[in-house]
Amino acid sequence: MKKTTILLASLVTATLGLAGPAAAQQPPEKQHSLVAPSQAALPSAEDFSQQQLERFVDTQKQMGQIQQEYSRKLQDHQDKPEQAMTIKKEAQQALASAVQESGLKVQTYNQIIRLAQQDADFRARLQGMM
Repeated sequence: MKKTTILLASLVTATLGLAGPAAAQQPPEKQHSLVAPSQAALPSAEDFSQQQLERFVDTQKQMGQIQQEYSRKLQDHQDKPEQAMTIKKEAQQALASAVQESGLKVQTYNQIIRLAQQDADFRARLQGMM
């Protein structure tokens, strides 16, 4: 679970402009470097149901709120490294919980992100749903 949570948090911060302006400003090769290499073949857009994509989009919106909340907390504690680390761990847990509560599997969520990073049409489709 810990590895999945860390990967999830990394993916969230690199979510192709879906997560916020900072991710959108990174070049694609930078975004891709945050994602662990896939051991399985990347699915196609048709492999995801409309319901899964809607859940993904809803989760992305929640994640933006979570990131804003924890970003403020981190700024308030930037001079206290131990408290900042605790806040980062809490943020990772909150992000993982948001995915799990959406009804999506973390693996499915991560697959959608990886496909969106590599497929501009799919990425545009998701952004259109936001």
